[in-house]
Amino acid sequence: MQPAQARAACERVIVSADPAYPPLHWYDGKQFQGASIAIVTRILTDLGLPYELRYLGPWKRVLNAAQNGNIDIIATLKNTPERRSFLLFSELVMNNPVAAFVKKDRPMSYAKWEDLAGLRGGIARGNRFGSAFDEYMDKRLHINETDNLETAFNMLLANRFDYVITGYHVGQAYMASANIDDKLVPLQPFLIDSQNLFGFVAQSPCAIHLSAFNKQLEKLHKEGFIERALLQARADWRKAPVIGKN
Repeated sequence: MQPAQARAACERVIVSADPAYPPLHWYDGKQFQGASIAIVTRILTDLGLPYELRYLGPWKRVLNAAQNGNIDIIATLKNTPERRSFLLFSELVMNNPVAAFVKKDRPMSYAKWEDLAGLRGGIARGNRFGSAFDEYMDKRLHINETDNLETAFNMLLANRFDYVITGYHVGQAYMASANIDDKLVPLQPFLIDSQNLFGFVAQSPCAIHLSAFNKQLEKLHKEGFIERALLQARADWRKAPVIGKN
């Protein structure tokens, strides 16, 4: 496929996503699933735009493809300064608070970010959570990256981490699928009450449709479609919690 900047028109919208971020989006080895996927395909269909859901591998590869103009939309992610250098973001899709998960049998007192200082934290590689917290995390916290959230949670269970940071929805989904709901718990209050948005590649000819996309997104919010898509994705993940490994 030609890079987006080499294409004169948006003949087909190439969509990709983090392959391991249920229930918002995940790749089951054959196709993408999840709430973000249901929403983007509904909107592109409503707009009469042909599309392709393209699996690219790990999350960092998806971000690189967007930076290089090889895809048109990422479904969905957080708005950060680094990502704004190559993405144009949609209106709000859904709230996706960020939480620090800890072991239930190793409770800790938490009220503010500073309470995590000096402890061992983990995140899945490529995760960013918002400019203010990302800056604090990079400068003040002891964070190690793992290949994926499953590995991070396993290291938490093995006491190699004191906490793991991830989106609240994806953390709950992984806990349910691994039957560790009784072993881990998200700290309250949330680290950030953040949002997930669709990212249109700025250099893509398909970015011309962002305004129309936002209008359809607002319509789906009013109709309750967004919440129904999230509830359905949670149910689908519980029934078949499979992440494609290929």
